Amino acid sequence: MSMRTWMCLIVLFAVGCDKDKKSNGAASGSAGTGSAVVAKTEGVEIFVDEKSVAKVSAADLEKWPRLDTLIPEENRRLGTWDLVSFGAVKLERPSQMHPDKVPVLFKGKDGQPAFGMFDPVEYSKHGEPGFKAEAIKDVRISISKTERGGAHQGGTGEGADPTKLVLKISTPDGEKQITGPEILKLPREPQPGNDDTKGWRVTQFLEAAGVTKYESIVLVDASGTTVPLTKKELDPKTSSPFVKLNKQGQLRFRMFTKQGEGWQPGADLRALTSITVK
Repeated sequence: MSMRTWMCLIVLFAVGCDKDKKSNGAASGSAGTGSAVVAKTEGVEIFVDEKSVAKVSAADLEKWPRLDTLIPEENRRLGTWDLVSFGAVKLERPSQMHPDKVPVLFKGKDGQPAFGMFDPVEYSKHGEPGFKAEAIKDVRISISKTERGGAHQGGTGEGADPTKLVLKISTPDGEKQITGPEILKLPREPQPGNDDTKGWRVTQFLEAAGVTKYESIVLVDASGTTVPLTKKELDPKTSSPFVKLNKQGQLRFRMFTKQGEGWQPGADLRALTSITVK
């Protein structure tokens, strides 16, 4: 065999070995990358005054449960929570720091457990919270040792599903209505004197239902309480007939009237259910 032939064989052998090394290296690298990407989502353990009261599985986090529904009933009033801790992250007096928001456990964008204080509308949309703690392993709630009145304690437990809301609107031309999903799509504005609280004007509901002509309206609460308002009283230059979605999933009405540079609160309905148009 000639020297030229031997040289060719040596070159071919070297190239083949190099390909095998690259192939093996790529295969092992792919396997390593695949195993590194998969991260197991753990659950969350809940403590109240250092006593374990509940464990939330990774599957349950997919349901976005409200934290106050997962603990014993006697501890559910948010106004009695002095401190909520998530390891090094701490939230003091949540009902005072975030008065119009609800506490929720959910799975974050990274797939790990997270906690958020959500505006009720953002919660219904699984949107963005006002406060968030990510990659948490446990939640520790410290209850106030000072007893407070019910008005300062907040509600207990999960509210009604806002997508099931139906606001009835009676007009001279017949019955109309606007549903929860339609309400949630309407643009919101800040409550007079409180930019952190957002809601709608009653007139937005009328427009959404196709009601453009009226001389007066009567707002009706679930309890039967009524608030009559003339068209003049609904003038946006001097008043704000404000409605927000509260923590119980109800439409809370407050009437604000312009006074100087500020706003004076007036009539109040806790659960607006219907509007009569005249």
